[in-house]
Amino acid sequence: MNFELDFLRYIIDNIQNPFLDRLMYGITSLGNAGIFWIALTLVFLIIRPLRKEGAVMAISLVMTFILVNVIIKPLADRARPFEISQYILENIHIALPADASFPSGHTSASFAAAFAAFFVKKRTGALLIVIAFLIAVSRIYFAVHFPTDVIAGAAIGIIMAYIAYRLSVAYTKK
Repeated sequence: MNFELDFLRYIIDNIQNPFLDRLMYGITSLGNAGIFWIALTLVFLIIRPLRKEGAVMAISLVMTFILVNVIIKPLADRARPFEISQYILENIHIALPADASFPSGHTSASFAAAFAAFFVKKRTGALLIVIAFLIAVSRIYFAVHFPTDVIAGAAIGIIMAYIAYRLSVAYTKK
């Protein structure tokens, strides 16, 4: 964990700046409460050619929410970087999240939705993966998550997206 704290301090001291703060704030806000991904999923469900992507995204988001927010976060109960380091706390530029750090909910939801769309249609999902990646980076940029929280969130999101995709394939074969 010391390496991770050192890495976050490095970002604060050498990378953060007012321009990136504004840009990353907009990016990280896309992941707040999963609203962007939920809204996008609903739009996809409404638009007939995107309906399959929307259905897989919905399944993936629900499974990810349950696994991350209901099961893993309460069990792991990992402190956030700003709860461990006074230096990081003094340099936070966004509202302090109140839930546990591990795994990153922003990242898991983002990767779950983006990869769900990607597994159904590569072209649609590719742009969403870029957005998901930027949201994940923003969580580290603002030092509200350890890098391992974000890596775990991404892995969980991808796995849940794949499971949702496989379930949809199995269902449509019947």
